Amino acid sequence: MRTPARRAAVTLVAGGCVYYLIPLRLLRATSDWVQAGAAVVAFAVLVTAFRRQLVRDVRGGGGTGVRLETLLNLVIVTVFTFSLVYALLAQHEGQFAGLDTRTDALYFTLSTLATVGFGDVHAIGQAARIAVSGQIVFNLVYVAAAVAVFTGGVRRRLGPERVTQPADRNP
Repeated sequence: MRTPARRAAVTLVAGGCVYYLIPLRLLRATSDWVQAGAAVVAFAVLVTAFRRQLVRDVRGGGGTGVRLETLLNLVIVTVFTFSLVYALLAQHEGQFAGLDTRTDALYFTLSTLATVGFGDVHAIGQAARIAVSGQIVFNLVYVAAAVAVFTGGVRRRLGPERVTQPADRNP
């Protein structure tokens, strides 16, 4: 049986292969509307997958390890999806400054996810700014969910008797 770390590694390697091997020239051959529609569908799929995970967590399905693994796999897929969207947007004049290759797109996605934004690559066009804004919102929700899963796991391990409650304060 595979360990969670192995499954995440497989997701990372498979995602990287798909990301670097998918022919952008075929995607570029489609109209801007088709590309925009595909980006919206990809974002909707990510939101749906994320929502399902949150619902499962709220209902208590699976242990903390399973939930962390799912969140890790989801962030891997999210990084490659946003990177692909950025690589496609960069093909259009005036959308990004400093984003010329797929590696640039991956770098930009990771720096946005980590909120370090060095400024060497940045969105300048409206479509690029909308895509980046979508990633930022997704990142905020993702981080909040990851913190909730982690703290929930810690609370379950400590048990109700070891989790301190705020003292009752009488005025």
